[in-house]
Amino acid sequence: MKTLIIDAATVGSMDIIHGRFYAAFDFPECYGETLDSLHDYLGEINTEAEIKILNNSALEGSIGEKDAAGLRRELNDSAAENPNIHVEFLD
Repeated sequence: MKTLIIDAATVGSMDIIHGRFYAAFDFPECYGETLDSLHDYLGEINTEAEIKILNNSALEGSIGEKDAAGLRRELNDSAAENPNIHVEFLD
């Protein structure tokens, strides 16, 4: 199982978050670093994957309300559509 842990209190941008997903899940170089692209590539994961967002309530302060809402939505949608994806938002 691959695991990605992101501490929302320490990320400063969506670029950092996308970079962590890219590295953790071996996304291809053509990964577009958008929420749509993230959703697409998470949908292709065929082994168990765990994503934990620590300090979830700090996410808006780190990346802004719009990006925080979008990231949560895409992660929840990906987990609902792909049984290999497990997402936790922790405070």
